[in-house]
Amino acid sequence: MQKIYLFFVALFATIQLSAQVSGNSAWNENNRFKNSEMYQSKAKSKGRSDVGVAGNNGYNNGYQNVDKALMQQVTNNYSSYSSGNDYVVKVNVLYNAVPNNYTAIFHLNQAGKKIQELDSLLQGRVNKFMVLANKIGVKKDNFYLDMIALVPIFEREKKTFSKTYIQVPKGFEIQKNLHVRYRDPAQLDQLFSMAAQCEIYDLVKVEYQFDSTEVANAIIREKAQMVLQKKLKYYAKLGVQLDTNFRTITEQQAQNFPVDQYVSYSPLAVSTLDDESSSDATKMAIPSNNSRSTLFYNQISSDGFDVVINPSPLKPGIQFVYSLEVKYRIVPIVYHNTKIQKDTEILLITPQGTIKELKK
Repeated sequence: MQKIYLFFVALFATIQLSAQVSGNSAWNENNRFKNSEMYQSKAKSKGRSDVGVAGNNGYNNGYQNVDKALMQQVTNNYSSYSSGNDYVVKVNVLYNAVPNNYTAIFHLNQAGKKIQELDSLLQGRVNKFMVLANKIGVKKDNFYLDMIALVPIFEREKKTFSKTYIQVPKGFEIQKNLHVRYRDPAQLDQLFSMAAQCEIYDLVKVEYQFDSTEVANAIIREKAQMVLQKKLKYYAKLGVQLDTNFRTITEQQAQNFPVDQYVSYSPLAVSTLDDESSSDATKMAIPSNNSRSTLFYNQISSDGFDVVINPSPLKPGIQFVYSLEVKYRIVPIVYHNTKIQKDTEILLITPQGTIKELKK
């Protein structure tokens, strides 16, 4: 009776949870995770059939720098398995490291009739940006201006007494990228505002630097060894005898940066700016733009890892993925058959009527 009661309680909780997730049809159709290829791939692997066609390629871009075989190995985390006479033990470790430095890359261009003029105007915007950034501790030596292109601008001009048009140089456009290095991630908001004051609006990307890669690799290897020893002791308690004198080791590791982990999605709410002087009828005629997309940071899940170092990072960081696979030889069980051989006994009756025992 108690088992039946527990079964109905679990069934009711499952139905209630499903209703909470899928009760809102509008949320269901616009669910950012439902439209993600990564969500769909996981849902399909778990037997879900309620996902639609993928709407973005964020998953492919997000994991392009991570070894697919390694991620598949972590996802299908079989801690141990036997292969013939061998026994394979696997350990997966995830380390969420905090970056030491950041580099924001801004793009800026300047058009003008003379090269000297436009280069001077562009440099003036950069110099103003440096002065403003110095107020928040970003010094001049943290700026680097990267030359990209110098493009001539043409205009079409019709020749006198001719029906053809020719392209005549009108001016030039110079394009450069400005690299800005900073230490505190909160400084990016201030840098963005300062850049806008200098007519610099395009943030190309943000690079994350970690200066202790060697230390991080040593930490995850040491952690993997500790987990391996614990697993061997556990298997020994279960009666699995492994020959630890002979083994083969396979290591795989990867670094995953936040720049590759931002996934695009379509937001549910899209803000629009309307002219207050326009009538309500005019506002109703303006369709809302729901096709706008944005990004969110989608880090590697801790699912499938034996150990996660720094498991709850608040800020985007660099994720080190490490997998250790050790193959041992299974010690065969030797059966000892003990055979007791008893000598044959012969009983002899003498003429006197006594019984005499003879041993072989």
